[in-house]
Amino acid sequence: MLGMATPLTLIVGNKNYSSWSMRPWVLLRGLEITFNERLLKFHTQEWSDNIGRLSPSGMVPVLWEGEPGSGFATWDTLAIAERAHELFPDLAVWPREPQARARARSLCAEFHSGFRAFRGAMPMNIRSRYPGKGMNPEVAKDIERILTLWTEARKTFGGKGAFLFGAFSAADAFYAPVATRFVTYGVELKGAARDYQQALLDSPGVKAWSAEAVKETEFVAEDEPYGTAPR
Repeated sequence: MLGMATPLTLIVGNKNYSSWSMRPWVLLRGLEITFNERLLKFHTQEWSDNIGRLSPSGMVPVLWEGEPGSGFATWDTLAIAERAHELFPDLAVWPREPQARARARSLCAEFHSGFRAFRGAMPMNIRSRYPGKGMNPEVAKDIERILTLWTEARKTFGGKGAFLFGAFSAADAFYAPVATRFVTYGVELKGAARDYQQALLDSPGVKAWSAEAVKETEFVAEDEPYGTAPR
């Protein structure tokens, strides 16, 4: 693991639900960057007691350099990826080739601001299985666009590597929750898209995050449009 003089702490939410928290966690883990984790589960007293101190935006994720709450904070998934790029310039947080790097940023930004139908109808829920739920024409259109992005990136920049731009990068971390959503909602992929999905699911960071997500028992109603709260 690669560390730095000032310790890093990543503030995250529920691993079963928080796709935005998953992205920087998987990125740091995938690049073997040393960091501490602080888990604040939604709608808990611990969240209420600490989120105001640990997150300038009141949301997760947040990356702290130094003491959480008094060090230097970077929030929002995309900003955290850029901060990691600055802190560890020798690591390929983004692809090294300029055009590949620009395309990777485009893929991340497009998901960051778009795909609302897909994200709304198929929220991340790693521990559950709801095959067929959430599918509608708008969602199908979003999925088609995602698969086009994957296919074109792999064809143009993937080379002999298993990921979008060959080696694992921020772009793969951004689409990691998408790979788990396809499993949850039974979206079956074929060919190169299926191979890439499997590479994501088998990557160390995704496997580690998912293993912890399936152990969570909390039920967050707004993230469970197809589930029933346990009694």
